[in-house]
Amino acid sequence: MRLICLLSLIISLSGCYQNKTLTQNTLIYCTDSLPTSFNPQISDDIASLDATTHQLFNRLVKVDPNTNEFVPDLAESWEQSEDKLRYRFTLREHVSFHQTDYFTPTRYLNADDVLFSFNRMFDHQHPYHTINNKTVNYFYNHPFTDLLSSINKIDERTVEFVLSKPDVTLLANLAAHYAVIHSAEYAQQLLEKNHPEQIDFKPIGTGPFVFKSFDNNGTIRYHKNKQYWHSISNIENLIFFTNPSATKRYTKLLSGECDAISYPAASQLQTISENEDISLNSKSTSNISLLAFNTKTDKTSAPRVRRALAKAIDTETILQAVYFQSAMQTDTLLSKQSWALKPRFDKQLFNPEEAKKELIEAKFNFEETLQILLPDGANVFNPNFHKTAELIQANLLAIGVKSTITHLNDSALQSRLNSGDYDAYLSGINVHIKDPDSIFRPLLSCHSTPETGNTSYWCDAKTQDLLDDSLTEGNFAQRIKNYYQIQDIVYQQRPYLPIAHVLRLDAIAKTILNVEVNPLTGINFQNAIKQDLN
Repeated sequence: MRLICLLSLIISLSGCYQNKTLTQNTLIYCTDSLPTSFNPQISDDIASLDATTHQLFNRLVKVDPNTNEFVPDLAESWEQSEDKLRYRFTLREHVSFHQTDYFTPTRYLNADDVLFSFNRMFDHQHPYHTINNKTVNYFYNHPFTDLLSSINKIDERTVEFVLSKPDVTLLANLAAHYAVIHSAEYAQQLLEKNHPEQIDFKPIGTGPFVFKSFDNNGTIRYHKNKQYWHSISNIENLIFFTNPSATKRYTKLLSGECDAISYPAASQLQTISENEDISLNSKSTSNISLLAFNTKTDKTSAPRVRRALAKAIDTETILQAVYFQSAMQTDTLLSKQSWALKPRFDKQLFNPEEAKKELIEAKFNFEETLQILLPDGANVFNPNFHKTAELIQANLLAIGVKSTITHLNDSALQSRLNSGDYDAYLSGINVHIKDPDSIFRPLLSCHSTPETGNTSYWCDAKTQDLLDDSLTEGNFAQRIKNYYQIQDIVYQQRPYLPIAHVLRLDAIAKTILNVEVNPLTGINFQNAIKQDLN
């Protein structure tokens, strides 16, 4: 009897030890939404970037999170030609692609994989160019079509990027999420099986984790890549569990069912910050919420009218009532972290008395009604578009300006934007690289359209020249001066009213260490460590 009890105790303890080991080696990240694909080349939503960019893939270069400098990733080195039109990259040796139950690589990474990954994006005749092109994507807005003349294979480990014209943003674009490297061998295998669409949903990369499964409940499973060319992860199993309810995600974090959660509700932030067992990871992003004034309509075509309307809007109240602690108030298009930001020392912009006085002096017709356009629902720029629009409407009415609010779904909204039939548009812009050109050009270029970002229809010859000159300017100090001039022009002309720079928020149990979050490319669990505090 004593022996049976002893055996039972040993088995019980063994089971506990195994469960504890399993838990210790498994990290569960509870996210708010599903990825639209497992390829950051075609999906730029945050859920897709989190699930792919750092977990499954690598790029030729990346940005060091401590120095903000470009450092090697899959390319061990690179050099630039004297005419600044050619960049030659030398690839690392012995980098393995993932081995799964649906693909076994027969060779290491080579130049063919780099050519496949980029040619798929900018070569319209490429067999993969139109695959899965109905996915919500960034595919046709990536810069490589205009940026690159060609990509050449010099040898198995050397590739050369030939630019259409000198452009200092190449490395920034190669460090972006859409510049991940895929397996050309896997792509060819899928073509031969007549299933090329699987490349974006059954991914193969070179990253620290290997894709295992994605089930109907929204659970994504990965296991660590034991053949990873860099430091191998301490986490054996990585699980993404999707639950759109911020309340349920937070409850699971408190119970230990989740080790980290994405985007806690704004109303939870104070409670989370007071919890000693949870760390609130807050990263300032370049993603900006803004109000675009249509510079082509009679009501808002005059700069002095746009400046006056901007002074009537209380962005501080909007921040408190809509964003709580999930954004930072701003009056600039660039974030405070940008090297090109020109500091402003003006008095607070909000001044309704002065706004009304300036409108009267500008002979503004107070009998007319402004039409404010906005999307349905919420997105990364704004958790509540309607509430924001109502606050703006109340601010305008306080100085005698009447307005209507129009909600439209995506297709109707795009049609209305293209028609130009609106006076103001409440939206934002999602930035993909750290270079200032990535936010200035979509919003301010004469060649940009409402579909690509310029919902103000603003075009200024001086600004266009500064934008174009900055792309070829090799002198860093001069680039800064150019961007300072652009900010001065925009501040005076007021095609946009910046409202808030959105924060990237994650709540993480303090037992989890070394989780890195890049607001542009997503969360990174490669170096994560799960402590046992018991």
